[in-house]
Amino acid sequence: MKRIIIAFIATALFMGSCEKSEFLKDGDFFHLSHKGANLPVWVKGNFSSEVMIVTVHGGPGDSGMEQHIAPGFKMLEEDYLMVYWDQRYSGMTQGHYKKETQTPDQFIEDTEKVVQLLQQKYPGKKLFMIGHSWGGQLSAGYLGRDNHADNFKGWIDLNGSIYGDMESQLMKDYIMERVPAKMAEPDADLDYWQFIIDFYEENPAPGNYSSPEPYWYVSALGGDAYDIEKFQELAPVPYIELIFKSMFTLSFYVDAFYDMETYALWDNINYTPELGNINIPALMLWGAEDGIVPAPVADYVYDHLGTDPSMKEVVKIPECCHGPQNETPETFYDEVSRFVETYKNQ
Repeated sequence: MKRIIIAFIATALFMGSCEKSEFLKDGDFFHLSHKGANLPVWVKGNFSSEVMIVTVHGGPGDSGMEQHIAPGFKMLEEDYLMVYWDQRYSGMTQGHYKKETQTPDQFIEDTEKVVQLLQQKYPGKKLFMIGHSWGGQLSAGYLGRDNHADNFKGWIDLNGSIYGDMESQLMKDYIMERVPAKMAEPDADLDYWQFIIDFYEENPAPGNYSSPEPYWYVSALGGDAYDIEKFQELAPVPYIELIFKSMFTLSFYVDAFYDMETYALWDNINYTPELGNINIPALMLWGAEDGIVPAPVADYVYDHLGTDPSMKEVVKIPECCHGPQNETPETFYDEVSRFVETYKNQ
């Protein structure tokens, strides 16, 4: 068995070495070293564009590099210079683990350092920031402190978190509103749906990050991807290429956020005060059927943003859940590019 496995790996490596991959040749790739972590940064797309869009990935613990796989981001690369980077203890970031640096405040500081490095390497670019899921929360915390928003022409909040306790309850509402209909279906798994009801009776306020169960329930209800078959067709994950022909290697599948004590720090985040400090143009772009970060969060962010109403808006995409960049890439591209073109010269 071991010989078979070794032979398979050797064959895959040989095949990967025979083919070129965009992961190895396109754009600029470098690292930012800060407080014991080496954060990878990948800049790619239209280098002649005056606009640079800095992405902030979700999780926490996911990879920013995987954003490039999304067809919506690929479309943006045709027009703009895109920045993908991995946060501390995420994706392919390297370094030594220190508990004191695995905090939301440290992640905000890291974001500040990444932006400063980009400004040094690419002076004169007009910056926009787009944060997805946890990345929306992180970008809000970053932009709402120390006048960081002054460095940007605009912010796109893509199905982004903001206030854990509120979102946990909204997720609960999303789930409990849909369970009765599931129980009424022919051949329904009544035990499973009753298990969910019992879970919430025993856990009326689960942690937004530290409790994984609600995410499983949302997925079972189709609240993570509206049409999973269409999603897989539009945005297939090239696992072989990612492992053997990309810079991800096996780190793509590793999540450093396995400590519930650490996750609890994220449960307590409420960046509502930071929203009041943000006054740049803002687009809250959401999947209308999102069950992970339900659509009412977009309205909450809009209401608490310091931005003038004439420069902020909420767009909810029908028949779309938590990943517009994958589920409805054309609409995602149209809305983001419209926003960028509107505000890049203001």
